[in-house]
Amino acid sequence: MGTVDSTADGDRYVAVYESAQFKVLRRRSNVFIAWTAAAFYGWWMAVIGLAAFVPDFFRIGVIGPINVGLLFVMISFALVTAVSTMSLRHARTRLDPLSDQIRADVEGSSR
Repeated sequence: MGTVDSTADGDRYVAVYESAQFKVLRRRSNVFIAWTAAAFYGWWMAVIGLAAFVPDFFRIGVIGPINVGLLFVMISFALVTAVSTMSLRHARTRLDPLSDQIRADVEGSSR
């Protein structure tokens, strides 16, 4: 078993952190997170605002026993599913290839 120089190892990871590829990876991730969080929390705050200030709006009947409140709950579940699906797809198509490339560069330089 050989020993690894921790300063050289640390310098390598600092170099990866400061690399252009890693900055692109962080930017892609942060932009996606910001947009999905804004959409989700915007919807959530709209529902809370309507429930607090216009409670009769949720009692409006749509079809049979279904009212607007139940529709909002169903849309909320659909939104969570859509955000989760989009997140997985975004990671698989836009983040994973770049992170694999960065990992290959780091592991290739350590051998």
